[in-house]
Amino acid sequence: MLPRGVSVTMVEPRGPVNVGHVARLAKNFGVGRLYLVNPIADLSVASIYASHASDVLDRAVVTTFERVREENELLVATTAVRASKRSNIIRRMVSADQLHGILSSATTSSLVFGRDTTGLTNEEIRTCDVTTTIDTGQRYRSLNIGHAAAIVLYLASRGPGKSHTLQGRRSREVFAKSLSELAAASKMAEHKTDSMMEVGKRIAATSKMTDSQLNALSGVLRKAAAVIQATQSGGSKT
Repeated sequence: MLPRGVSVTMVEPRGPVNVGHVARLAKNFGVGRLYLVNPIADLSVASIYASHASDVLDRAVVTTFERVREENELLVATTAVRASKRSNIIRRMVSADQLHGILSSATTSSLVFGRDTTGLTNEEIRTCDVTTTIDTGQRYRSLNIGHAAAIVLYLASRGPGKSHTLQGRRSREVFAKSLSELAAASKMAEHKTDSMMEVGKRIAATSKMTDSQLNALSGVLRKAAAVIQATQSGGSKT
């Protein structure tokens, strides 16, 4: 079964068939909440395709992407477009069959599906904590949103019944910032320093570290950055 607190987000869905099918899947898998970000689809038509899950659409939260981010400790972006360069951190994927453990680490989380035609933007993926994809043939990777949601929800529901150790968004953000500050103190190239925020966020989100472990490691990183800065300025602080 899915970990507690998992929701589904559809960003600017256009096709009422897809919206209806995803609503039905939400009910099939016991998803607590369906977010619809700036929906274009006619929801009254979508309810026809939701079959016995029209109540899910009735309760759906029509909202902004910013609110989805605010209300969830963890966001998982789904996309068919993989990174073509090693430097493209935000499109470095975790396997969908790892999602159960990752989702279990948060009290509230959402699986984010992009537009029917163009998917999620880079900025939307960057706002998320983890990115996943479904392995398909290389000639044509993009799946219909309804099909993709069915596969992702099924894989995310497969895992041990016990909860994993909880991990907060705040601890991940502090860890990522500490890593970036250490990179800056080490005089890494600016573009690499900037990418450390994304690297750190995704390392934390896919790890099994607790808040206390992340905070302890963040403290070490901040201390190391302070020592480097003091040495470079000719100070003696250690």
